[in-house]
Amino acid sequence: MNALISKTIGTRYGEKDISVYAQDIVDIREPIDVMTVSAFLHGYNPSPDTLMGALYGRGIDVRELAASPQIDLRESSNIWLSREITGAQLPIGRIGCIEMTRFQGRNCKGKGDEGQIIASIQAYFHMLHIASLSGIPVETVGLPILGGGHQMVDVAMTAVPTINECLRFLRANEYVKHIRIISRNQSQAYQFAKSLERSYSTQQAGQSLVSRQNSDRSRSVFISYSSGDRNIADNLCAKLEAAGLKVWYAPRNIHSTDYASAIVNAITQCTDFVVIISKNSLQSHHVLNEIDLAFQELNRNIRFCPLKIDEEEMGPAFRYYLSRQHWMDAHIPPLEKRLEEFTASIAGACDGR
Repeated sequence: MNALISKTIGTRYGEKDISVYAQDIVDIREPIDVMTVSAFLHGYNPSPDTLMGALYGRGIDVRELAASPQIDLRESSNIWLSREITGAQLPIGRIGCIEMTRFQGRNCKGKGDEGQIIASIQAYFHMLHIASLSGIPVETVGLPILGGGHQMVDVAMTAVPTINECLRFLRANEYVKHIRIISRNQSQAYQFAKSLERSYSTQQAGQSLVSRQNSDRSRSVFISYSSGDRNIADNLCAKLEAAGLKVWYAPRNIHSTDYASAIVNAITQCTDFVVIISKNSLQSHHVLNEIDLAFQELNRNIRFCPLKIDEEEMGPAFRYYLSRQHWMDAHIPPLEKRLEEFTASIAGACDGR
């Protein structure tokens, strides 16, 4: 298989890699220890134009494998791992299944629960970790783009967090050495390839800056916002700087044509990450990407400071990152007073560090 992109990951267990392919899973020739499939709850029928149907045509009946899996966590997490496959026409050792319980297929109109995708991947990787510790060969994992088929999940909302979960798993697990993300949908595959490039570059930049990010650095506030809320971001920036804080926000602080690198560097160096949550930002992939970058910095105690300026309900992808963060509601007028209160809380927290 020729990968769209492949990245080598340095870990304490040696070098590993993650790759993205625009290819039909059933055309694979490279051995895969565990091929992941997603299904609706107990939906294993080999229907035409589905992965289950394609596997069935190659001698792999997922219905039979589901009847007696080697690891069965469906009751608690809706995931399972099959016994070893024999006699198939594909170089697949086992099937690992993630069952999507909250989707309604074509009736969901693209509004699938992206948050469930990420939670399911986390649980699935925990199962693979258990399997590898139990002596089950799990060196190469095939991963389709979950939810991108009949579940109709917005792949743009799941690409970055999915890639980041894969990177974290490769670093944490001793036995898995290769993750192959595979999709016959070229558009979705390219979306994941771009996300891998972005996340890999972000983490490499973050590692190179760790030594410079110590406790005696000055306080620095990064403001993440949608362009539709530019006037509020400008107002907030002025108040924070009047309180004596160093503030970085785009486009004011970008002094080169490399917009993405400037964002990455600013987030990896900030001490406080402010994100303005609104109807506008909840529809912005750029804001979600910035939140994900900041989320990766939690291990160095970056402080999340969400400011919610309207009553728009956060979607699953945003809840995944912000549900455990304390945010301030600023939708009750007057907004000017709410911004002053928010500024005081940021400045006070910085003084108390």
